[in-house]
Amino acid sequence: MSKQEELEAERFIHRGMQYLRTTFPEKTEGMEDDDLKNQLIDYCQLALGVGFETEADVMQVVDILWRLPEGFSEDEEYEWVSEILASEDMENDFKLESLRNAYALSEALKEEEVGEE
Repeated sequence: MSKQEELEAERFIHRGMQYLRTTFPEKTEGMEDDDLKNQLIDYCQLALGVGFETEADVMQVVDILWRLPEGFSEDEEYEWVSEILASEDMENDFKLESLRNAYALSEALKEEEVGEE
């Protein structure tokens, strides 16, 4: 990786951390910068590992993953995340749309369950 690429990667991570702190203050307020950075890098690597390439697409994946509860990857309720991300038949735009739609449906079902209690 060239110095220029390293600087761009550092700027991307810095912007991502700012975005997460601004967008999810309740989830990030107790986090040390290193912990936040490491979580962000993990999610970015996940997105890159399943074929997302642009900064915008990677951050959209990060945004969706950040909205999920901690430990979602081990929770059967959130199997849809890995199924969508691992799908080789979907283009990235459709994966992002599917993730957003599945998340919205998941949240709506939770609200409905709370309303029934």
